[in-house]
Amino acid sequence: MSTRNAIGSILSIAALGMAGACPSMALATGSSVSGEQQEADYRVIAARCGTPAFERRFYHQSRAAVSAGLVSTNRDTVAVEKTITSLRRSPFVLVAASSDCKAQLAQLDALQKQRSSLVRISKSK
Repeated sequence: MSTRNAIGSILSIAALGMAGACPSMALATGSSVSGEQQEADYRVIAARCGTPAFERRFYHQSRAAVSAGLVSTNRDTVAVEKTITSLRRSPFVLVAASSDCKAQLAQLDALQKQRSSLVRISKSK
């Protein structure tokens, strides 16, 4: 188990050095990350750290945000979703250790609260 964490940490450090892998770190360092890349990273973090129910809620709200134009303005929703899907990174690069999940989930929870007033999610299905 410690080998997996060590490898994840090494990959995370390498990715942070190259392109600012973590969205919160990218914002803190001033690195520019596109809205699509940031949304893809959020979805990966939700899948890695959250429960299946949290991941489903976040994914539906994320798609609603894309549809509302909050992620990328003046672009086709389908094209933005395809871009987000293609930009997904390895979860071990974004969240190297399970101990990092608590902070990442807090960030995603705050993002959900912020978006809840901006988008409407249909409760069908």
